[in-house]
Amino acid sequence: MRIGIIEDHQLVRDSFKKLLELQNGWQVIIEACSVTEAKLAVNLEQPNVFIVDISMHDGENGLAFLTYLNTHFPDIKTIVASMYDYEPYVSNALKLGAQGYVSKRSASEALIDAVNSVIKGGRYISEDVKFNTTSPASKLSFLTPREKEALPLFAKGLNAKQVAQQLDMMPKTAHVHKTNIYNKLEVTNSFELLKIAIDSRMITLDELA
Repeated sequence: MRIGIIEDHQLVRDSFKKLLELQNGWQVIIEACSVTEAKLAVNLEQPNVFIVDISMHDGENGLAFLTYLNTHFPDIKTIVASMYDYEPYVSNALKLGAQGYVSKRSASEALIDAVNSVIKGGRYISEDVKFNTTSPASKLSFLTPREKEALPLFAKGLNAKQVAQQLDMMPKTAHVHKTNIYNKLEVTNSFELLKIAIDSRMITLDELA
């Protein structure tokens, strides 16, 4: 496991590195103290996971680095470890591509679980993070990019075969996406799905006319 860290406090970086490298086969290959330094490093070698702080002393923002990674290195999993463990920071980070969010207060207990979870394709939010899981925007952050593509089509009433044709996938795959969408958003019918799609502006009322 190759890991990168962007964190402007040396003691925190050292603590994270020591904790992570206790795991068999895990290696911290990037230790950056600024967004600029992290961008230069990730262009030379890409880790499997990047642990990102939000606030930097030089005024740079870790959220900007999340956007950069999601755009240029989408295969790198990202986990935010921050003292800003409340809304809207959490939802914003997830919208920008973070797969995990850990409060620095509990990082020593949660960080290993977070890395293990995101590397397997899951999501992880530590228990002490104040995250509004009831808002549509928060729930949408748990969808994969492909599920987000399929959501407005299902919300408009298309069936799995029709969605599969539009997104160039197998009908069986489209059906799996539909099941995942319904489960993650905790909806039971297309009307509830449509409401979420409209509220989150994935669909406009003009499209339904």
